[in-house]
Amino acid sequence: MAAGTTTREAAARLFISESTVKTHVLHVFAKLDVNDRAAAVAAGFQRGLLE
Repeated sequence: MAAGTTTREAAARLFISESTVKTHVLHVFAKLDVNDRAAAVAAGFQRGLLE
C-alpha cells in the first residue's frame, strides 16, 4: 500500500473488508504481471503510471 500502509489500515480507511483490499491488490499485480508490491511499484514507474 502507499506510504507503507498495511492492508488492514487501508481497509479501515475505506470502510471495506481486508479481504476486499487483498483481492484488489492481487488484481493489480496480475495486470502488471508482478508478484509483490516492490515489483508493482517498479512496473508503475516504468509504465509512467507513477511519478
